Amino acid sequence: MELNKAFTFAQTMAKEAGQMAMDYFRQPLRLHTEYKQDRSPVTVADRAIEDFLRQQIQSTFPDHDMLGEEQGAVAGRQNEPGKIADYLWIVDPIDGTRSFAHGIPVFGVQVALIYRQQPIIGVIHLPALQEHVAAAEGLGCFWNGEKAQVSANANVEHLLVHVHERDLARERAAALGPWLQQVEHERNWGDCYSFVLAATGRVEVAMDPRMQIWDSAPLPVLMKEAGGVFFDWQGNDSIWTGSVVCTTPIWASKLRKLLAS
Repeated sequence: MELNKAFTFAQTMAKEAGQMAMDYFRQPLRLHTEYKQDRSPVTVADRAIEDFLRQQIQSTFPDHDMLGEEQGAVAGRQNEPGKIADYLWIVDPIDGTRSFAHGIPVFGVQVALIYRQQPIIGVIHLPALQEHVAAAEGLGCFWNGEKAQVSANANVEHLLVHVHERDLARERAAALGPWLQQVEHERNWGDCYSFVLAATGRVEVAMDPRMQIWDSAPLPVLMKEAGGVFFDWQGNDSIWTGSVVCTTPIWASKLRKLLAS
């Protein structure tokens, strides 16, 4: 598979899906919201966009597997029964559905391509904010077409840190709370937007102690190609364990120690 071709495809697909989302955004007569068993919301837009993403992937890469938030896993049509494909597309049609349903613009379409368990393409498109962040292994990370770079700030008193589920984060890492009292500001814009801010150098840390695979899949390659660091709550470079830390090389070691304490 040609990486450049897949990278262009992923970005185009995410932008088209973002336009679909905007057709529903702040349109209460069109945007019907339901609640799943875990009490998380899902809208007609989530389902329509995932259908679109799946159709695009199936028609372009029919031998690749797919995983999406709303419809689960689907094997590539050309795969042998029981065989796992080397390539897996993971999509989240609207990351931040609750914000989306309430007319808040910090939501995004997420697309990732995984090769033998490792992310090689990551795209997050935030249509309401007109922000597009994309990376491919060895090709760089780009923010609205320009090279993206993580922050170089080394002063703890000037750090901006985004912590999702702050109470759970402190519960799982007792040393985290005292350290956060030293930083300039702790906040949470929620969902994918926090991680976009980390990859583009606008915050130094974005972290979440509880993540789904479709939430975290684009992040390792985005951070790596922007000069940053991605790891889970145990300090490992893995998208499969349900937690995420995105930071800069300056703060990675410190955070690993804090989370291990």
